[in-house]
Amino acid sequence: MLGFVLGDMYCRLGSYRPPPRLGKHFPIALEYQLRGRVSAAVMTIETLLDTPYPQKKFRDLVYGAFIDRQRRLFAEHVIIAQLESSQDVELSVDLSFISTAVPIGLLAISEEIALLTAPRPTKTHPHHDVLCQVLDCTAMLMFYAKVIRQRNAVLENIGYQFGYQPATELSARVGTGGDDDYEAFMVNVMTCLAHSHSLKEALENGVKMGIREPAFFCIVGAVASTLWGIPKPWAYQISQFIQRHNAHYIQILLRCEARVGRAQINLVPPKPPLCAPVKRQVIRFLRGAF
Repeated sequence: MLGFVLGDMYCRLGSYRPPPRLGKHFPIALEYQLRGRVSAAVMTIETLLDTPYPQKKFRDLVYGAFIDRQRRLFAEHVIIAQLESSQDVELSVDLSFISTAVPIGLLAISEEIALLTAPRPTKTHPHHDVLCQVLDCTAMLMFYAKVIRQRNAVLENIGYQFGYQPATELSARVGTGGDDDYEAFMVNVMTCLAHSHSLKEALENGVKMGIREPAFFCIVGAVASTLWGIPKPWAYQISQFIQRHNAHYIQILLRCEARVGRAQINLVPPKPPLCAPVKRQVIRFLRGAF
């Protein structure tokens, strides 16, 4: 989940200018707030933690009203924040809705449960079938990343099951409208992951592809952090940030990590490398010499 937050932070850094290159410390925007997709995703996690995994026939009954409320929440955030004035509001809401599949994938304990518990749009939605396919694909990305933890195996399995193949070059596919927008979104997620070898590289590759959609960076950040982990200094920074601004969120995420069995939250400062004191002495000596 920290990767989800990092992806959202990094995308917001690029709202008005190219995002800075990532280094040892993650650049957190001073005005960043834990709201929008992040707050909605954390609320989704809290609800799932308190709700037993439903059988298929009870899925709509258990999740129907909650998912409808989530869609309204996303719609309010899109309209109020005006994420991209040139982008159709309905498409923005739908792509935001995709991000709810990420915490569900994190909590999944089997492939079957991952698919059965993935949220669904209303059946009257004009792109119901394709949107469900993208949601399933995202949930399966999270599942394979959690269980297999091998990038090539993840991409091959997803591509085989859903027919989404990453591009051979680091280039974004542009949707032509309607159903193709959702397929292009998923292909771009897989392309970004296929050309990356770390969370840092995945986020930077998203910028190189020319993508500015927050839902894209949230999903890429969540999957990439599951595949390759999060640098300890970044994990400490983001954990401290969440703890300061909303301690309740940290408690929810700790419960989530206990369920998943893989910890990323780090509230303890990382230890400096063993050679750090020697390095500092050398730097002081060189400064004194010149």
